[in-house]
Amino acid sequence: MSLARFLLTLKARWLTAVLVLATVLAVTALVSALLPKQYSATSMVLVDIKSADPLAVSAQQQQSGQAAAYMATQVDLIQSERVARAVMAATGMTRDPNDATHQLWRSKTGGVGDFEEWQAARMKKKLDVRPTKESGIISIGYTADDRQSAAQIANAYVQAYVDTSLALRVEPARTSTTFFDERATQLRASLDAAQAKLSDFQRQHGLLTIGGAEERLDVETARLNELSSQLVSLQAQTGESGSRQSQARANPEKSPEVINNPVISGLSAEVLRQETRLNEMSARLGDRHPSIVEQRAAVAQLRSQLASESRRVAASLGVSDTVNQQRLAQVRASLEAQRTKVLELTTRRDEARVLQKDVQNAQSAFDAVTGRSTQSATESQARMSNVSVLKTATPPALASSPQMDVNLGVAALLGSVLALVVVLVQEQRNRRLRCADDVPELLDLPLLVEIPSRHRAGGAGQGLSLPGLGGPRPPSGTPKGRLPA
Repeated sequence: MSLARFLLTLKARWLTAVLVLATVLAVTALVSALLPKQYSATSMVLVDIKSADPLAVSAQQQQSGQAAAYMATQVDLIQSERVARAVMAATGMTRDPNDATHQLWRSKTGGVGDFEEWQAARMKKKLDVRPTKESGIISIGYTADDRQSAAQIANAYVQAYVDTSLALRVEPARTSTTFFDERATQLRASLDAAQAKLSDFQRQHGLLTIGGAEERLDVETARLNELSSQLVSLQAQTGESGSRQSQARANPEKSPEVINNPVISGLSAEVLRQETRLNEMSARLGDRHPSIVEQRAAVAQLRSQLASESRRVAASLGVSDTVNQQRLAQVRASLEAQRTKVLELTTRRDEARVLQKDVQNAQSAFDAVTGRSTQSATESQARMSNVSVLKTATPPALASSPQMDVNLGVAALLGSVLALVVVLVQEQRNRRLRCADDVPELLDLPLLVEIPSRHRAGGAGQGLSLPGLGGPRPPSGTPKGRLPA
């Protein structure tokens, strides 16, 4: 259908279109007038995302994505059944089992199920929670049959949300406080046991402090090092004295101690001098001369003294070696005893360190649990919420629904569309010639003449277009005054 034909059709059937539109508007106005009025009250809250924890232990909502997730969680919390139950308790919806709401519940469910759960689902349908983009403001609206109930329930939702939000943070803290208190008691007992064990060990081994044990071990270790040095020195001395003693026993005259002894050196020189004198006297006197005999006796006596003194010096080397051997044995025994003592002190020191480490670990665990218990106790006693009320709901002056102007506007739009549809359907069922183009299309006949309307032609008989005046001629043999078939 062309635009011209559509306009002609609409012009011809305008009354039908007006009737349809008027009917739709009248029905809409009647229904809007008969529908019960609904009132919506709105309150607003501010959720401080950064200070959700009063101790600022963790600030996990710093990123924008996390903040959006946090706000979505708050919206779900407001719409939750727990908050709805708190609202019902605050507004007294559950007090009277014979009120209209309970009767409606029994009629709908036959009294089967939980009334509060059913009522929470109904309240959720009337609840409108809208978070503001890129901010922490949430609008909480509620729709009811009267003004006062709408405002009362909207404010009750705000208070229930604040209380529930605080309770959800406090309840885990209270549970944690109980757990940490029990754990602190256990760790305190472990700490006392570790300290008692360390004290008993120190008392048994005479240790005042672990540092004293370290100092004592250092002293004994120094003593052990000193004995080791003495042992090495005595071993060298004993080896040297043993070698000299062996040499002195084998050839005393060639022993360095014998040779270097001043007494022996003097006796040797005296023996040499007396032998020289004896030789001189033997050259002048006979062998039996009393002087020769006396000189020989003197030389023999000197030789005897020299041999005796050499034996004495050699014997003194044996005594020195024996003394060195005894000292070496004593030092070796002292060294072994000192080594055993140092090992024992080292073992005690290590055991004391282990016990002290146990005490330190127990103390650290106890301090950590005690600190966490104190923190949880503080959190469990928190009364400050991160939700602030920006606007409380007040009874609305006007009803939110039905909205007569909005309904009539929508009805006018839909009625206009329906009117056009009705006009087009009627035109399709009962076709009429509306313009010159309809003749060949509907009748399958050629157009002979088009008589314009009076306002177009300027008068009767003006502007006629006849076939003989330039239009197509009818076929020959066609009766006059009839159109060809």
